[in-house]
Amino acid sequence: MITKEYIRKHDFDSDGISFRDTEKDVSYRLHQGDTLPRALAQNSTKLRKEFVNLFYNHFDGNFAKLETRTGITEDAMRKYLRGNLKNKGRNISRMAVAKICVGIPLSLDEADKLFRLEGHSLEPESALLDAIVVDALNCGDDIEAFYATCAELKVKI
Repeated sequence: MITKEYIRKHDFDSDGISFRDTEKDVSYRLHQGDTLPRALAQNSTKLRKEFVNLFYNHFDGNFAKLETRTGITEDAMRKYLRGNLKNKGRNISRMAVAKICVGIPLSLDEADKLFRLEGHSLEPESALLDAIVVDALNCGDDIEAFYATCAELKVKI
């Protein structure tokens, strides 16, 4: 069971924000000039569509509600929704997914679906951010409690 006590005492393999390549992964790394594999590009598009749906279904398309409940600013959300088009958009970060999951709040299954679309499913036993998200969702923490836990454990928000 993932709890704040577990999180404080556990030694995690990663911070959960970025994942390091293993030697096995190096051969799959994209290099300059490579194209994004179709499945990854489709997941990015699906994640963006999920963000749009969540924004309108849970925040009524209201940027003030979004920022209050998730801490995601209007400017950042507009960039997430626009995508990475000619450097005017932004890829959706793992932390942004965490903020949406906690701010709504989503069920663990719904959260895991978003994290899988971002690139890695929730791994609370090995990734610190994932453990914090799982605990926040299980405890019903709001975004302020989530931020406080991140600050306590030195996870960059």
